[in-house]
Amino acid sequence: MVWRIWDAVKATLAVSALIAAALLSADKLDRERAASNRDVAITEPVVTGAIAPRR
Repeated sequence: MVWRIWDAVKATLAVSALIAAALLSADKLDRERAASNRDVAITEPVVTGAIAPRR
């Protein structure tokens, strides 16, 4: 009986660790993409020609 409970606890901890790792990884990717999107937004109008560059 105790072994079954222990196995259930181990499985729960393993799944929780996987979920936590996935959330941390997603947060890291979101932060990296947000930083790269800021740089693109600054240069995008000039690249696309939507706004005439200042002379």
